[in-house]
This record gives sequence, structure tokens and C-alpha cells, in this order.
Amino acid sequence: MPDKWRLFLHPLNQRLKSSIYVLVYVCVRIWRPIRPDSVILATNRTRTLTDNLRFIYSHIDHEKYHVRTFFLSSASVVKRFRTSLSFVAAMARAQYTLVDDFIPTVYAIRLRPGTRLVQVWHALGALKRVGFSRGGRNGGPPATSISHKNYTDVIVSSEAIRSDFADAFGVSLDKVHATGAPRSDLFFDPAELQKASTAVYDAYPVLQGKRVILFAPTFRGDGKRTAHYPARYLDLNRLYAGLGDNDIVAVRMHPFVRERISIPSEYRDKVLDLSGYPEFNHLLVVCDLLVTDYSSAIFDYALLKRPVVFYTPDIDEYEHNRGFYYDFSEYAYGPVVRDMDHVIPLLNTATIDEERLSGFCEKFLDACDGHATEKCLRTIFEESYVH
Repeated sequence: MPDKWRLFLHPLNQRLKSSIYVLVYVCVRIWRPIRPDSVILATNRTRTLTDNLRFIYSHIDHEKYHVRTFFLSSASVVKRFRTSLSFVAAMARAQYTLVDDFIPTVYAIRLRPGTRLVQVWHALGALKRVGFSRGGRNGGPPATSISHKNYTDVIVSSEAIRSDFADAFGVSLDKVHATGAPRSDLFFDPAELQKASTAVYDAYPVLQGKRVILFAPTFRGDGKRTAHYPARYLDLNRLYAGLGDNDIVAVRMHPFVRERISIPSEYRDKVLDLSGYPEFNHLLVVCDLLVTDYSSAIFDYALLKRPVVFYTPDIDEYEHNRGFYYDFSEYAYGPVVRDMDHVIPLLNTATIDEERLSGFCEKFLDACDGHATEKCLRTIFEESYVH
């Protein structure tokens, strides 16, 4: 289909589907009561439970709460639509619905009394602008959009960024709760850290005993449909030449980026594509150095207190098109460089600025203390729920 027709038909298609979802929700609402203590965990990012939703699922009392999961991302348009219909019908009876990203399926729905729609956003901190914080920038919603505005609760990683997310989602400040991100509990639990590293080494035995450099940039583009990463930013020739005998580079592209970096066979002994591994934070646990740009990985990784190189070849363009919540200098607790020539020597010399890291954690992660999952669910359910 030509792009001009796609641009014309996509909004019409979205309105039609939204009308159908609303109709399904209203019909179920009329004929069926709310099911007490029923919980839905829904994502369109992955096809397994990861990150915040995985921690929530593992800590919730399954004897008390009836929990269903929905994975709204599928390669098949028909299957995706059918799953969305089932999700909306279940949501009409669920007392609690938890989502972890932008999910257009829910925004036209007027929630029935006695139910809650909770956004447990997949990223810690407040880095690149999202939602209504993007103003009139490409990919941002108009002020009249209904997106996000029906959340009853939003979970964030620190007190200082509550207002940022209230602005991003068009909700009142009292709906935003600084409980900490459930996924951050991993970094405070030695047993969970050991499980994470074991899982990665089982999947990729070649990493065992190596110095792992994780290259994990965020995507470019307006959103999921246009997400990409410019291959020219990753010069494998120079990168490979700069690696030591015990070094391995693990490349992890953002889940929205479908086209992977092509790794020539002669580099595959030291350069691996780990984009298919489902738990990103597990990879952070085993890596010794993170090379990234504008990715929220910097917040999770800060809890491990290990070196980061900020490789930002297009920072001026990115800041203009997407924008940051704060000046980029407030995020950079490691060296910031714009070209691969300056990345290579830092692979062996990058260190942490302890003072900057401390201020960074205080601002963006002060609620992440190893008990975020517990605080999150006590806030949502307003009662004890833990095993």
C-alpha cells in the first residue's frame, strides 16, 4: 500500500477499531458484573511477561487475586485484533488492569466505577519526552487527544519526576505515585542477581568469564511503526579492532527496531546480537560497561554503579526532534562522545563520576530501594497482598 494511502487510512482504521472496542466494553459492562479481585496484566511490547509486569506477577497473591495476562503484539493483524477484543471484554469485568506502555486499545474506554487502569511504565526515570510532554513535536499527540488520560494511577521511580509523568499522561498529580519501579528490585537482591546472570550464561555460554560490553542504543523515529537505528553509527571495523582478547560486545537493539545490525561472520567471535533475549535487565547484570545514548537503561544500570559511555552522534538532532525532560548534562554520569573514534579508547578507561551518579540516583531513583514491587502493589490494591 502506498504511504499516502496508509497515512490516510490509518486514522480511520484506528477510529473504527476504537468504536468496536468501546461497544464490546459497554456490552459486557451492561450484562456482566465486575469480578472482585480480578487483575489483568497487559503489554504490547513483548510476548512474554518482562520487566515491571513480571515482578508484579511473581509477587501478587495468586490465591487471593485472579490474574490474566494479555500480549497485544502479534505479527498477524487478525490475531492482534482478536486478542484486543478478548482483552477489552475481560477488562470490562476486571477490577484492576495494569499496562506498561502506550496501548491505544484502552483510551476510548470510559472506565466503569470501581475499576482501575494503572500505568506501570516500562522505563525508569524521566529521560526522553513521552506523551503530551512532546508538545507539537513529531510523534507527539495533539492536546485534544484522549491517549493516556483515563489512567487512574501511574507508577514512577522517584518523587522528583511525578510532575513530569502527570504532564506526559495528562493526569492530575495525585494519580502519580513514587513507589519505585518493580523491575528495580532485581538490583537489590543477590539471589535474583545470581539467577539473572545464570540465565544469561545458560543462553549464551560464550559470555562466561568474558568482559562484556553492552551496546544498547534507543530507537530513532516517531514510534513503533518508524523505529530504526542508523547502522552508520556502529562502525564494527573500528569497534572490533579496539577490543581486547577477553572482550565481547553484546549488541542489544530496542524492541521496536525490527531491522537488526548485520554482523559479518569474521566479527562474530567477539560481537554478538542479543536483541532477542527477553529480559534486558538480565543483560545489564552481566555487562561490565554500557555503551548507550538516550536509553532509559542508564537508570537501571545506575543501580549497579558501573561505567557508562554515552555515545551520542546525533544529540542535537535528537534533542530537537524528541527532546529531554532535563538538560542532557543532568543524565551524564559518564563520558559523553559523538563519534566512534572517541568511543574506542573509553572501552578501557571509562569511569564513574561518583558525585554525579549520587545526585542522579537521588533525583531519578530515590524510591527504588529493593521494595518497589511491594510498595507498588500496596498502592494499587490498598492492602496487604504479598505471600
